[in-house]
Amino acid sequence: MADALLGPLTYPANINPLTGLLVSDPQVLLRKPLAIKISNFPRYVRPQAGLAAADMVWEHYSEGGTTRYTAVYLGTAAERIGPVRSARLIDTTLVDMLDGALVASGTSKGTMRRLAPKPWFPAVITNLTGFECPPLCMESIDANAVFTSTAALWQVLADKNLNAPARVRGFAYQQRTPSGGLPAVTVGVDFSGEALTEWRYDAPRANYKRWIDSSPTALAEHLDAATNQQLAADTVVLLFANHVVDFTVPEDYDADGIHSTYATEVQLWGAAPRPLLVFRDGQAFAGQWQRADTGALPQLTDAGGEPLALKPGKIWIQVVGLESDRTTTGGKWYVRHHSPKDYGELGPSPTPSITPEGFVASSTPEPTVTATTTAAP
Repeated sequence: MADALLGPLTYPANINPLTGLLVSDPQVLLRKPLAIKISNFPRYVRPQAGLAAADMVWEHYSEGGTTRYTAVYLGTAAERIGPVRSARLIDTTLVDMLDGALVASGTSKGTMRRLAPKPWFPAVITNLTGFECPPLCMESIDANAVFTSTAALWQVLADKNLNAPARVRGFAYQQRTPSGGLPAVTVGVDFSGEALTEWRYDAPRANYKRWIDSSPTALAEHLDAATNQQLAADTVVLLFANHVVDFTVPEDYDADGIHSTYATEVQLWGAAPRPLLVFRDGQAFAGQWQRADTGALPQLTDAGGEPLALKPGKIWIQVVGLESDRTTTGGKWYVRHHSPKDYGELGPSPTPSITPEGFVASSTPEPTVTATTTAAP
C-alpha cells in the first residue's frame, strides 16, 4: 500500500480519511469527528494543549489581525484540549465538510444564528446549547480557561445518540513524493504581528516543525502543553480563499460601545478553481482547490487536474486571503495574508454584494501562484 493513492472519494478499510494512516483499532473510525475551537490570542494562551494529538488542524483568520484554530479529532484522542473558545463563521463550512460535532465555548449571537439551521446543530457542544462540565470545564474565571477531552465529548454524543460515524472524503494521500516540486525548507505565513507562523523542514524526521510569534518581531518554538514538544506537520497546506466581512455579525466590541470588529466569512466553496500550495517532504507543490460537493473536504488537484496527494500523517491547513502576497527565494516561501477591513461602527452597515457563485464581485484580477525571486517580506 506504500505507493497506492488513497482517496480522494473512497479509502481502504481501516484508513483514517483525515490522515491517510492505518488505524490499529477500526472502531475509532465509527465515531463522529470532533471539530474543536482552540484559542491563539492573546499570546498567554500558548502553549495550547492537545493540538499535537489532532488528526488535522485548520488555522483561519478570526478578526482584528488574530487567528483561531479548528482542531479535528477522529482516529486520535487527547485527555486535555484547550483553551476552547468560541466558534466563527468558517465553522459552518468546516463542520459541513466533516459531518462532525462542533465544540466551542460561547459564540456570538450572529454566528449562532448561522449555526442554528444546520442539520448537525444538535451536535454543537457549547455552554449556550446546554453543555456544562464535563465536557466543557472551566479551570479559572479567565475566558481562556475552558478545557475538554475527547473521551468526555464522545461520551456526551453517545448519550444523545449522536455519535454516529461520518463519511469523510475529499483528500488524497500517498507516501511517494509527487514529481515537479520545488525546494521548500521554510514556509512563513504572516497574518499579522499577532499571528505569524513559520514551518521549518526537519530533514531527519521528514516533517515540518512549527514556530510562532513570541512578539511582533520574534519567533519561538510552538509547543504543546500536554507534551512540551514542538508541534509538527507531515503536510502543510495553504488554501487561498475569498474573505468577506459580514457587517451583520459583530464579534468583538470596543469599550466605547460604538465600534466593533466584525466576523469574516471565509468562503470555502465554489466550483471555480482557487490556488493552493502544498508543502511536504521538503518540497512545494502549486495547485488548485475547489469544493462543489458541499459535504466533502476541498478537492486538491495539480496543474493537470489530477489529485494532489498529501503525505499520510499530521495535516495542518492555513487559510489565507485570495489577495495575499506570495514570494519565494532559495527554498524559503512566505505568504502575507490580506483580507478586507473588519473594523467599523456598530449599527446598520452595507453588506457586500454576492455573485451567484457565492463570491464577492470584484474588478481586481485574481492573483496566481507563481515562483518568483522577490525578497521575502
